[in-house]
Amino acid sequence: MGKLHLSIFSFDSRIDFQSGYVRQEIHYKTHDTLKDIFQAVHAKYFGYQEFGIDMQFIHCRINGYAVFGNLSIKEIVEQIGSYWEIEPLNKRYAKKDLLLNLDIAFAQYNDFFYTMDFIAPSEREELKKYLLINFIVPCYDDSYCGDGFLLYIKWLILRYPLYKEKLLGYIAYKDGGIFEHISTANFMLPHNRAIDTQIESLQNMLIAPTCKHKEWQRLGEAINAQYQFSCKHSIADYNIAESFTPFIQSILHATHTQHTISHQ
Repeated sequence: MGKLHLSIFSFDSRIDFQSGYVRQEIHYKTHDTLKDIFQAVHAKYFGYQEFGIDMQFIHCRINGYAVFGNLSIKEIVEQIGSYWEIEPLNKRYAKKDLLLNLDIAFAQYNDFFYTMDFIAPSEREELKKYLLINFIVPCYDDSYCGDGFLLYIKWLILRYPLYKEKLLGYIAYKDGGIFEHISTANFMLPHNRAIDTQIESLQNMLIAPTCKHKEWQRLGEAINAQYQFSCKHSIADYNIAESFTPFIQSILHATHTQHTISHQ
């Protein structure tokens, strides 16, 4: 048995002009999970006496770390202690407490879909399941294309191999492209490099001698031996070397399999 001291972000876009925090203390048992804690939160202190959270798929930020899924409370306490500041992954897109308005984030890619008119409407919708990855790094910059978007590009390359070079060219040459990626590894609980590994593999495609984007060849030639070894090694080993939640696992699985993802 233990006690958590929570400070929970509170905001309702329907009625609030500024955000605040609700402070609560909640006791937990050894085998409790995040869902147990959030179910114990007193909703009456939030707007419309509703606590905005997705219990089916928990996603939030705790003490600055991105959290995906129903993690063990014991595991989190061991890493960051029992005083928690809980916020949405990105406060700019907050809709209701810990819930985000992903439609706004999705709209920022309209120009991309206009350019890539070969992408089917149903496959455009697939981007939405990757968008949360964009917000792992807390210093999110709108000029950057987004880590989730990069993983989506990798998924598209598997589905549209004939458009591989066009897709790679988009993330290579646009402002805030792939080479401005910042490691996500230490911004998540639990920490892992699985997402970084997949993005590095995309970078490796661009600097490979076979890539048609010749502007990157000098960079590739300079670091080819070291980069290819480290990238190949990490891709082979990330499944056994890292610890990640089912959500991260499903996203990574989608970026290196050609099986069709079912549409929810």
